[in-house]
Amino acid sequence: MRNNSLLLVDPDFKADASVNYQLLLKITNDSFSYAVVDQDSKQVKVIFDQQGCEDLPHVLKDAFKADRYLSQSYESVKAAIHTSNFVFIPNEWFNADDLSIYTNFLSSDGKIYSKHHEHLGFNTVFSFEEKIEQELPENAVVYPHSSPLLALFRQLSGDALLIDFTASSFNVLFAKDKKINFQNHYSAETAEEFNYFLLLIMEQLGLTESVPVYLQGIINEDDDYYNTLLKYFNNLYFFLPAEKQNCELLADMPKHYFSGLLALSLCE
Repeated sequence: MRNNSLLLVDPDFKADASVNYQLLLKITNDSFSYAVVDQDSKQVKVIFDQQGCEDLPHVLKDAFKADRYLSQSYESVKAAIHTSNFVFIPNEWFNADDLSIYTNFLSSDGKIYSKHHEHLGFNTVFSFEEKIEQELPENAVVYPHSSPLLALFRQLSGDALLIDFTASSFNVLFAKDKKINFQNHYSAETAEEFNYFLLLIMEQLGLTESVPVYLQGIINEDDDYYNTLLKYFNNLYFFLPAEKQNCELLADMPKHYFSGLLALSLCE
Protein backbone atom coordinates (compact mmCIF):
# COMPACT_ATOMS: atom_id res chain seq x y z
CA MET A 1 0.00 0.00 0.00
CA ARG A 2 3.03 2.28 -0.24
CA ASN A 3 1.83 4.08 -3.38
CA ASN A 4 -1.87 3.24 -3.50
CA SER A 5 -5.12 4.50 -2.07
CA LEU A 6 -7.61 2.47 -0.06
CA LEU A 7 -11.29 2.96 0.82
CA LEU A 8 -13.23 0.59 3.08
CA VAL A 9 -16.88 1.22 3.96
CA ASP A 10 -19.13 -0.63 6.38
CA PRO A 11 -22.13 -1.83 4.29
CA ASP A 12 -24.40 -0.70 7.12
CA PHE A 13 -23.00 2.84 7.13
CA LYS A 14 -25.80 5.41 6.96
CA ALA A 15 -24.68 8.84 5.87
CA ASP A 16 -27.77 10.46 7.35
CA ALA A 17 -26.60 9.33 10.81
CA SER A 18 -23.27 11.16 10.46
CA VAL A 19 -24.21 13.64 13.21
CA ASN A 20 -23.53 10.79 15.66
CA TYR A 21 -20.13 10.01 14.19
CA GLN A 22 -16.63 11.35 14.69
CA LEU A 23 -14.30 12.15 11.78
CA LEU A 24 -10.58 11.56 12.32
CA LEU A 25 -8.14 13.09 9.82
CA LYS A 26 -4.42 12.39 9.57
CA ILE A 27 -2.56 14.68 7.18
CA THR A 28 1.17 14.04 6.85
CA ASN A 29 3.67 15.61 4.47
CA ASP A 30 3.00 12.89 1.88
CA SER A 31 -0.23 11.08 2.79
CA PHE A 32 -3.86 11.67 3.73
CA SER A 33 -6.12 9.33 5.66
CA TYR A 34 -9.40 9.51 7.53
CA ALA A 35 -11.72 7.36 9.59
CA VAL A 36 -15.39 7.74 10.47
CA VAL A 37 -16.14 6.28 13.89
CA ASP A 38 -19.47 5.68 15.61
CA GLN A 39 -18.89 7.32 18.99
CA ASP A 40 -21.43 5.11 20.75
CA SER A 41 -20.28 1.68 19.55
CA LYS A 42 -16.67 2.76 18.78
CA GLN A 43 -17.08 0.96 15.47
CA VAL A 44 -15.11 2.15 12.46
CA LYS A 45 -17.59 2.84 9.68
CA VAL A 46 -15.33 4.24 6.95
CA ILE A 47 -11.59 4.29 6.53
CA PHE A 48 -9.54 5.85 3.73
CA ASP A 49 -5.83 6.12 3.03
CA GLN A 50 -3.91 7.71 0.17
CA GLN A 51 -0.13 7.55 -0.01
CA GLY A 52 2.34 9.41 -2.23
CA CYS A 53 0.50 12.76 -2.21
CA GLU A 54 2.60 15.44 -3.91
CA ASP A 55 0.29 18.43 -3.38
CA LEU A 56 -1.67 17.90 -0.18
CA PRO A 57 -3.67 21.17 -0.24
CA HIS A 58 -4.90 20.19 -3.72
CA VAL A 59 -5.59 16.59 -2.63
CA LEU A 60 -7.60 17.83 0.36
CA LYS A 61 -9.55 20.33 -1.72
CA ASP A 62 -10.55 17.66 -4.23
CA ALA A 63 -11.35 15.15 -1.47
CA PHE A 64 -13.71 17.45 0.41
CA LYS A 65 -15.48 18.28 -2.86
CA ALA A 66 -15.76 14.81 -4.36
CA ASP A 67 -15.74 12.36 -1.43
CA ARG A 68 -19.31 11.92 -0.24
CA TYR A 69 -18.16 10.61 3.13
CA LEU A 70 -16.06 13.70 3.84
CA SER A 71 -18.86 16.05 2.78
CA GLN A 72 -21.11 14.93 5.66
CA SER A 73 -21.57 16.97 8.84
CA TYR A 74 -19.98 15.13 11.76
CA GLU A 75 -20.55 15.65 15.45
CA SER A 76 -16.84 16.16 16.01
CA VAL A 77 -13.74 16.35 13.85
CA LYS A 78 -10.11 15.85 14.91
CA ALA A 79 -7.25 16.52 12.52
CA ALA A 80 -3.56 15.75 13.08
CA ILE A 81 -1.53 17.79 10.60
CA HIS A 82 2.12 17.55 9.68
CA THR A 83 4.14 20.70 10.23
CA SER A 84 7.79 21.56 10.58
CA ASN A 85 6.76 24.65 12.56
CA PHE A 86 6.41 23.42 16.12
CA VAL A 87 8.16 23.74 19.46
CA PHE A 88 7.69 22.03 22.83
CA ILE A 89 7.32 24.47 25.75
CA PRO A 90 7.50 23.25 29.40
CA ASN A 91 4.47 24.18 31.50
CA GLU A 92 6.46 26.54 33.71
CA TRP A 93 7.52 28.60 30.69
CA PHE A 94 4.24 28.53 28.81
CA ASN A 95 2.05 31.62 28.40
CA ALA A 96 -1.34 30.61 27.00
CA ASP A 97 -2.54 34.23 26.97
CA ASP A 98 0.03 35.42 24.45
CA LEU A 99 1.06 32.81 21.90
CA SER A 100 2.63 35.52 19.73
CA ILE A 101 5.73 35.47 21.94
CA TYR A 102 6.63 32.13 20.37
CA THR A 103 6.66 33.52 16.82
CA ASN A 104 10.46 33.62 16.77
CA PHE A 105 10.53 29.84 17.24
CA LEU A 106 8.28 29.24 14.21
CA SER A 107 9.27 29.98 10.61
CA SER A 108 5.70 30.82 9.66
CA ASP A 109 3.36 33.80 9.67
CA GLY A 110 0.27 31.63 9.97
CA LYS A 111 -2.11 31.29 12.89
CA ILE A 112 -0.45 29.93 16.03
CA TYR A 113 -2.04 27.02 17.89
CA SER A 114 -1.17 25.26 21.12
CA LYS A 115 -1.93 21.87 22.66
CA HIS A 116 -1.45 21.16 26.33
CA HIS A 117 -0.18 17.66 27.18
CA GLU A 118 -1.20 17.44 30.80
CA HIS A 119 0.30 13.99 31.41
CA LEU A 120 3.65 15.04 29.90
CA GLY A 121 4.25 18.43 31.51
CA PHE A 122 4.67 20.44 28.34
CA ASN A 123 2.78 22.12 25.49
CA THR A 124 3.17 22.01 21.73
CA VAL A 125 3.03 25.40 20.02
CA PHE A 126 2.62 25.08 16.25
CA SER A 127 1.36 26.51 12.98
CA PHE A 128 0.71 24.96 9.58
CA GLU A 129 -0.07 25.86 5.98
CA GLU A 130 -3.05 28.20 5.60
CA LYS A 131 -4.02 26.33 2.41
CA ILE A 132 -4.61 23.18 4.46
CA GLU A 133 -6.48 25.00 7.22
CA GLN A 134 -8.89 26.45 4.64
CA GLU A 135 -9.97 22.97 3.52
CA LEU A 136 -10.88 21.65 6.99
CA PRO A 137 -14.42 21.60 8.40
CA GLU A 138 -15.24 24.59 10.59
CA ASN A 139 -15.62 22.43 13.69
CA ALA A 140 -12.26 20.68 13.24
CA VAL A 141 -9.99 20.57 16.29
CA VAL A 142 -6.43 20.62 14.99
CA TYR A 143 -3.40 18.85 16.44
CA PRO A 144 0.26 18.72 15.44
CA HIS A 145 1.31 15.47 13.75
CA SER A 146 3.11 14.36 16.93
CA SER A 147 -0.09 14.25 19.02
CA PRO A 148 -1.14 10.64 18.22
CA LEU A 149 2.35 9.42 19.19
CA LEU A 150 2.25 11.46 22.38
CA ALA A 151 -1.14 9.97 23.22
CA LEU A 152 0.20 6.44 22.66
CA PHE A 153 3.21 7.17 24.88
CA ARG A 154 1.04 6.46 27.92
CA GLN A 155 0.67 2.85 26.74
CA LEU A 156 4.41 2.17 26.69
CA SER A 157 5.55 0.32 29.81
CA GLY A 158 9.19 1.41 29.71
CA ASP A 159 11.97 2.72 27.48
CA ALA A 160 10.87 2.30 23.86
CA LEU A 161 11.18 3.59 20.32
CA LEU A 162 7.86 4.19 18.54
CA ILE A 163 7.91 4.69 14.76
CA ASP A 164 4.95 5.63 12.53
CA PHE A 165 5.60 5.12 8.79
CA THR A 166 4.07 6.60 5.65
CA ALA A 167 5.11 5.50 2.16
CA SER A 168 8.07 7.89 2.14
CA SER A 169 8.54 9.31 5.63
CA PHE A 170 8.46 8.35 9.28
CA ASN A 171 7.61 9.97 12.59
CA VAL A 172 9.61 8.78 15.59
CA LEU A 173 9.31 9.08 19.36
CA PHE A 174 11.70 7.79 22.01
CA ALA A 175 10.54 7.30 25.59
CA LYS A 176 13.09 6.99 28.38
CA ASP A 177 12.58 6.91 32.15
CA LYS A 178 8.83 7.49 31.63
CA LYS A 179 9.46 10.78 29.80
CA ILE A 180 9.53 11.91 26.18
CA ASN A 181 13.22 11.97 25.36
CA PHE A 182 13.05 12.62 21.61
CA GLN A 183 10.51 13.25 18.85
CA ASN A 184 11.06 14.15 15.20
CA HIS A 185 9.92 13.54 11.63
CA TYR A 186 12.04 12.48 8.63
CA SER A 187 11.52 12.00 4.91
CA ALA A 188 12.92 8.69 3.64
CA GLU A 189 11.86 7.47 0.21
CA THR A 190 14.10 4.39 0.25
CA ALA A 191 15.31 1.85 2.80
CA GLU A 192 18.82 3.23 2.31
CA GLU A 193 17.70 6.70 3.37
CA PHE A 194 15.83 5.21 6.32
CA ASN A 195 18.99 3.32 7.32
CA TYR A 196 20.96 6.58 7.33
CA PHE A 197 18.50 8.39 9.59
CA LEU A 198 18.09 5.35 11.83
CA LEU A 199 21.85 5.18 12.44
CA LEU A 200 21.87 8.90 13.20
CA ILE A 201 19.04 8.51 15.71
CA MET A 202 20.71 5.52 17.34
CA GLU A 203 23.96 7.40 17.73
CA GLN A 204 22.33 10.55 19.11
CA LEU A 205 20.17 8.66 21.60
CA GLY A 206 22.65 5.91 22.50
CA LEU A 207 20.19 3.16 21.55
CA THR A 208 21.16 -0.48 21.98
CA GLU A 209 19.83 -3.60 20.28
CA SER A 210 17.70 -4.46 23.32
CA VAL A 211 15.46 -1.36 23.11
CA PRO A 212 11.88 -2.40 22.20
CA VAL A 213 10.76 -0.90 18.89
CA TYR A 214 7.02 -0.44 18.25
CA LEU A 215 5.93 -0.09 14.63
CA GLN A 216 2.82 1.33 13.03
CA GLY A 217 1.75 2.76 9.70
CA ILE A 218 2.85 1.56 6.29
CA ILE A 219 5.36 -1.14 7.15
CA ASN A 220 5.16 -4.91 6.77
CA GLU A 221 7.05 -7.82 8.23
CA ASP A 222 10.04 -8.67 6.06
CA ASP A 223 9.83 -5.58 3.84
CA ASP A 224 13.02 -3.53 3.35
CA TYR A 225 12.27 -1.13 6.20
CA TYR A 226 11.48 -3.94 8.62
CA ASN A 227 14.63 -5.81 7.64
CA THR A 228 16.66 -2.65 8.13
CA LEU A 229 15.40 -2.45 11.70
CA LEU A 230 16.22 -6.11 12.25
CA LYS A 231 19.88 -5.34 11.62
CA TYR A 232 20.03 -3.21 14.76
CA PHE A 233 17.22 -4.26 17.12
CA ASN A 234 16.14 -7.59 18.64
CA ASN A 235 12.61 -6.65 19.72
CA LEU A 236 10.22 -5.43 17.03
CA TYR A 237 6.46 -5.21 17.65
CA PHE A 238 3.53 -4.01 15.57
CA PHE A 239 1.70 -1.56 17.79
CA LEU A 240 -2.04 -1.14 18.35
CA PRO A 241 -3.70 1.32 20.78
CA ALA A 242 -5.03 -0.49 23.85
CA GLU A 243 -8.23 1.56 23.65
CA LYS A 244 -8.71 0.65 20.01
CA GLN A 245 -12.01 0.99 18.25
CA ASN A 246 -14.11 -1.89 17.01
CA CYS A 247 -12.24 -2.67 13.79
CA GLU A 248 -14.31 -5.38 12.12
CA LEU A 249 -13.98 -3.35 8.93
CA LEU A 250 -10.23 -3.96 9.08
CA ALA A 251 -10.42 -7.70 9.74
CA ASP A 252 -8.48 -8.50 6.58
CA MET A 253 -6.03 -5.59 6.87
CA PRO A 254 -2.85 -5.18 8.95
CA LYS A 255 -4.41 -3.13 11.76
CA HIS A 256 -1.15 -1.38 12.60
CA TYR A 257 -1.53 0.50 9.29
CA PHE A 258 -4.07 2.74 11.00
CA SER A 259 -2.84 2.87 14.61
CA GLY A 260 -1.67 6.48 14.29
CA LEU A 261 -4.93 7.59 12.67
CA LEU A 262 -7.18 5.85 15.21
CA ALA A 263 -5.01 7.07 18.11
CA LEU A 264 -6.36 10.54 17.34
CA SER A 265 -9.45 9.54 19.30
CA LEU A 266 -7.22 9.41 22.41
CA CYS A 267 -6.05 13.01 21.95
CA GLU A 268 -7.66 15.52 24.27
